[in-house]
Amino acid sequence: MPSPETNDKIRAGALLLASGLQIAESLVPRIPLFPWLRLGLSWAVILPFLSAFGTLPAIGLFLSRNILSVAFGGQPPTTFLISSLSGTIALLLLGAPLRWALARGWLGWIGAGILQATTFNLLQLFLVTWLLVGHGGYLFQMGPILAWSVVSGAVVAWMAARWFPPETWEPLTRNCPDMAPDAPLAPAWRFTAAWWLIVCLVPAFIDRTLPVLAILAGCVLFAVFRRRLRDLSLLVQAWPFFFFLGWFHLLDTPGHLIGVTGVTREGVNSFLVHAGRLGVFLLAGRNLFRILPWGSFLAGSSWARATSIALPVLPRLFQASTAAARESWVSRRDPSSPSFPQRLLSRLAEG
Repeated sequence: MPSPETNDKIRAGALLLASGLQIAESLVPRIPLFPWLRLGLSWAVILPFLSAFGTLPAIGLFLSRNILSVAFGGQPPTTFLISSLSGTIALLLLGAPLRWALARGWLGWIGAGILQATTFNLLQLFLVTWLLVGHGGYLFQMGPILAWSVVSGAVVAWMAARWFPPETWEPLTRNCPDMAPDAPLAPAWRFTAAWWLIVCLVPAFIDRTLPVLAILAGCVLFAVFRRRLRDLSLLVQAWPFFFFLGWFHLLDTPGHLIGVTGVTREGVNSFLVHAGRLGVFLLAGRNLFRILPWGSFLAGSSWARATSIALPVLPRLFQASTAAARESWVSRRDPSSPSFPQRLLSRLAEG
């Protein structure tokens, strides 16, 4: 089997399929109070890629998929960071054991999918609780997450087994688009990136309400004056997290009561600090991710070459995937017909 380290099209084809599924799924509205309730369809590509090529190539695919989701799909920076960290840890922990067990038939695709989904989802839950919510009450979602991991892991495993038998990677990605021209180097960006990184991190070390809210107000004014009002929609999209912050901090913080509602002055301050931190992280993080020269600062990386193949054709993704899905459904009873991934990559290569 060819290594993805020696075949850019294997990497690029897997990246196109994984990021396409990720971006499409990110456009589906989330269920209120359960923002994590997604199938994680891109793992139907990452899991067999892990089985075929190993842990480090799978981590490269996973992180490249997340970068494209930020650059093209508008994924919030918080989602990018938490997903990237938890997914990388999950792959480092489970990658080698899952590959070894799959190769020897000790574990089937269903078992591998459920183990991967459970580990990834629980890591995300603990990271969100620790970094964003700041209250152990958020762990009440552990039960629903475990149940959902069984469902999503089984669905992803069924797709992986159906679409990606081990011997099909090279013929599948043979239809991937050709290498795109090298992107021009971005202008100087380091100072601005360092500034927004500092803005993101400083509130985490401040426990006083007014300074955190002042930084948040500055980020809001910057978005208004630069006519980036769509950035403010990130605050609206993150409302489930603000809801939980209010629930945990306003109603469960001891101190001096305000009125007869059970809310304390300390609870209000705690809520405003955590809500301000989250707002700053969303807005400043968006500015940070906007200016990073994704196309050039990893120029020496094999996955950067794969990204340079995938990025130019992503605008055609939805039209191509709709047509590929329609053709696959019509010919579903013909075992010799091309699979959905084969049809999709062929259409993207045709332009």
